[in-house]
Amino acid sequence: MQTIVFDLETGPLAESELSALLPPFDPAEVKTGNLKDPAKIAEKIAEAEANHRRDFIERAALDPLTGRVVAIGVMQHDAKGEQPTKFGKGGKFSIIGHDDEAQTLREFWELTRGEMGRLNPLIGFNIFNFDLPFLFRRSWKHRIAVPFGLRRGRYWSDQLLDLRDAWQLGDRQAKGSLDSIAKHLGVGAKNGDGKAFAELWQSDRKQAEAYLRNDIELTAKVADALGIVV
Repeated sequence: MQTIVFDLETGPLAESELSALLPPFDPAEVKTGNLKDPAKIAEKIAEAEANHRRDFIERAALDPLTGRVVAIGVMQHDAKGEQPTKFGKGGKFSIIGHDDEAQTLREFWELTRGEMGRLNPLIGFNIFNFDLPFLFRRSWKHRIAVPFGLRRGRYWSDQLLDLRDAWQLGDRQAKGSLDSIAKHLGVGAKNGDGKAFAELWQSDRKQAEAYLRNDIELTAKVADALGIVV
């Protein structure tokens, strides 16, 4: 059995696909105030329309209807007898990321399958609210089977551990990003902004990989600091 720490990075669909999904822009909703000059009114409406498109594209990566899986970072820890796993040490790091999103999904789901049809334990940060729902919905898009048992009715499998959920201790109002919690625990900090990941993945693969590796290592160190034992 392996315990897998993972982190998902997403990006927007191609612009040709996004254009077909762009919500209609209504010029009548633009507030022109006291403007009387038709040219200035037209300019303001054009600016609003451009912002409407830009905002949609900027948010696209966070929605499985308008975004796609770019890469998944994983750190695999093999079970060692009766010794509890130390997630921040000795794990095997790798990145699953193909131009073919379906291939990325298939490889990741295959990794989650353990021996005798069992699931390997999975650990991540905010995976219940973002990573797993995104992965499920993109898998449905490609008609890729999700491993049985990850989701049981309204609940996630006991083999899944969300560090944000663990941090909140049942208080859904408790705040904290991976970066802020890692800093609080004294285990490190993020080295970039995930919003730029998809672009960075294309323009500077080494830097993108370094960013993702750092996120995985932070997640593993937070798991250790919270006393997570698998």
